[in-house]
Amino acid sequence: MEWRIITTLYREMTYKRLKANPQFSADWNKFMKAFKRGGSLKRALLTQSALFTVLGLILFPGVYSVENPAGSAVIYASYCLVPLIMALYRTAVNAQYAVSLGLFEPLISLPIRVGGKYLSVLLLATELPAALFLLAPAVGLAMKLGATAGILGLAWGLVGTLIGHTIGLLIYDRFGKASGGRFAGLKTAFKAVGIIAVMSLFYGLNYLQRYVSSHYEVLRGIFERYSVAYPFSVVTVEKPLLSLALLALYGLVVGAVYISTVRRLWNRISEGTSTERQAGKARISLHSPPVALALKDFRIASRNTSLLTGLLMPVFVIIPSFIGALKSGSEVGVLGFVLAVAWVSSIAVDAVLKIDGRAFEVLHSLPLSLKTFLRGKLITMSTIPTTAGLLAVLGLSLGNPGVLKALPLALLLPVATAGTTLTVFYWGTHEVALPETTWKKMLLALAANGVIAGVTGGLWYLKWFLSLPFVLLVDALLLWHFSR
Repeated sequence: MEWRIITTLYREMTYKRLKANPQFSADWNKFMKAFKRGGSLKRALLTQSALFTVLGLILFPGVYSVENPAGSAVIYASYCLVPLIMALYRTAVNAQYAVSLGLFEPLISLPIRVGGKYLSVLLLATELPAALFLLAPAVGLAMKLGATAGILGLAWGLVGTLIGHTIGLLIYDRFGKASGGRFAGLKTAFKAVGIIAVMSLFYGLNYLQRYVSSHYEVLRGIFERYSVAYPFSVVTVEKPLLSLALLALYGLVVGAVYISTVRRLWNRISEGTSTERQAGKARISLHSPPVALALKDFRIASRNTSLLTGLLMPVFVIIPSFIGALKSGSEVGVLGFVLAVAWVSSIAVDAVLKIDGRAFEVLHSLPLSLKTFLRGKLITMSTIPTTAGLLAVLGLSLGNPGVLKALPLALLLPVATAGTTLTVFYWGTHEVALPETTWKKMLLALAANGVIAGVTGGLWYLKWFLSLPFVLLVDALLLWHFSR
């Protein structure tokens, strides 16, 4: 019966998302066709599982081609960060979105003590396929260290997914509600930056793992001494009994935190679905409609750490590129950082589109065109990557003034990639709507942005100033598309 509730909630979430899209809601036959295709949780799980399994094939050579079997375990351990980070990000963003849609309002009046488990299982069900990203590397691990090591490695990947999911629930449980007060936005910003800083520690672990893999014989004793910490603990697959003991320990600790968090979530859900709101001061906006829409997005995000974390995620992803640029200090290193900032800006589209939640019903009642709406989202989506790129280039220029050549690209390129992402997601849509954030569209957006970044980098290597007209042309075409 409980699984039926989860599938019903998933269908309801799909229904509300499609209802907010005039492209489907205006055509009943088209709506039902899309609903039947997207409303099946089993179909979504099968599709995502197949996709992640195929993508995981890319990681197979990295594990299998290592001569030292112990080194293959270290490399596999670094891959275990992927499902953890993905589960954390998707839980932090989608928890707020699912509650804002009012999915759980019918359950509030029922005598349910632990209703938060439905939100958790709903999110976790769509995140578990990400663990199959490690299936092919686990096969490579099994071929190097034995079948037992491969099975244990896959189990550690599932544990990483659960850890990320639990941390995401903690973020929503602790910071999900909009907080009041004069400095509420500033407080939320500090919380989000703190979360990003904590998440950044995983990159430090990743760097240390790569260092250890190249100096394994010298540092093996030290490495084993601290193997209790995830993801270092993954290398214990070489010692099955020790690995099983650590898996049991992690299961107990993470399980206890998870159960405690889920028990508190029902209060959070009840607060999030309440129709009562504290009255605030109305202000007349003197900004243009796109700027006003962007400011509205940032005000909403500033009061919700989950959404703000989603907007800041591109900054978190490009930390390794920034470290590389900082170490090299060269123009090429800074160019690589700027290209990385622009390329990964598209991953924030999920948080950008889910900021409004049920506010789409209000937006539909306003004299708001799709082009104006998209220009506002373009500002929201490109502001943080652009700011991060400009600050990084200016900071790095203190050591090498020549890197200032990349300053125009840091300003213009995130606009191009963010605009391309919005164009992909809203292609064929003619009214203000919430499009389906499918993996196909995301991959297409990443591919298109990869082409833009690749051409920009290629022109830079020919003559650095040749890249500027190309990016300006892309920006001009996108702005024309969003204005006509």
